[in-house]
Amino acid sequence: MIIDSRAPTRIDLAGGTLDLWPLHLFFDQPMTVNLGIDLWAQTHLEAVISGTPNAVLRAEDQKFEQKVPWNVILGDEPLKLPPQLELHGKLLRFFAKKRKTPPQGSLLVQTQARSPAGAGLGGSSTLSVSLAGALAAWSREGDAPNVALEGEDLIAIVRDIETTVIKVPAGVQDYYGAMFGGLQALQWNPGKHSREGLLEATMKELEKRLLLFYSGQSRNSGINNWALFKQLIDGDSATKYGFTGIAEATRKLHQALGVQDWNGVGAAIAREWEFRRTLAQGITTEQMDQAFAEAARLGAVAGKVCGAGGGGCFFLYLPESSDTPKGAEQRQQIRTKLESLGVRHLPFKAVARGLEVKVTRA
Repeated sequence: MIIDSRAPTRIDLAGGTLDLWPLHLFFDQPMTVNLGIDLWAQTHLEAVISGTPNAVLRAEDQKFEQKVPWNVILGDEPLKLPPQLELHGKLLRFFAKKRKTPPQGSLLVQTQARSPAGAGLGGSSTLSVSLAGALAAWSREGDAPNVALEGEDLIAIVRDIETTVIKVPAGVQDYYGAMFGGLQALQWNPGKHSREGLLEATMKELEKRLLLFYSGQSRNSGINNWALFKQLIDGDSATKYGFTGIAEATRKLHQALGVQDWNGVGAAIAREWEFRRTLAQGITTEQMDQAFAEAARLGAVAGKVCGAGGGGCFFLYLPESSDTPKGAEQRQQIRTKLESLGVRHLPFKAVARGLEVKVTRA
């Protein structure tokens, strides 16, 4: 049996960090708006009944591989794996123990991520979703999960298991982006969150107004988010003021997207970044500030660091569609200028769907 799965990463347009429990409970109608993009995280499983009784864990893009016997996977002792394979091992253990029949033979668990490491695009969480989708199908001997019905349950699993790997609270917007894709508004409610998928036509129009760049500087989102988490829990008034502004700007972005008010979209993104960049030192970098300034000079009206900041990716927003001559010219001018500053343009397409799992039986 061969199982292939993939899940999209995301651009967090506004409202990040508010997806951390219990931070969203401190604000009025908090939400996060994000966009699924085709920098996929992919998982490939090959199950061979007659093979050697072990699992082969392989992170293709990081060039790490390790064989682990089934008795170790199914045991209770901590798995001794390199950090690059810890998530693979813990998710495999979880789903292996849920199988009706004990695993036999060999199982290859291979992953590959298109997003650069530490990019701020939710890459590790997306990888978790891709792994969980494939392993859930394997644990049920080929019955792929129904995302519409089971997506929320899978999110809860990967959230808790990834938290044991990163050792700090995990936000959940990345899992929603990977699981469901599209342009979505995530409302963080007490008890149960709600998700609104915006129109695909709006998603496509937004795509024509965004440029994504990678600074080349990797960052650790868990550490950055933990610092803000602690500041807010400790009652820091400046941090609370900043997040209050972020929550308000995100609601305005949601409203503007709902009516395709593209000037309003740019204003809301700019406002969100205005508040976010004041939350802590190091959220932005000198290189990013220079890139934002040059892009503004060439026509971009907003920009924002992706994820928790401190490096990784950032995006720019242009009110003119790339379908127009003016919009196309602006995009090219901005790309050329920013690449001369040492940042890398990341082409992408917005994707309307999230996790996909395909099962092939030999």
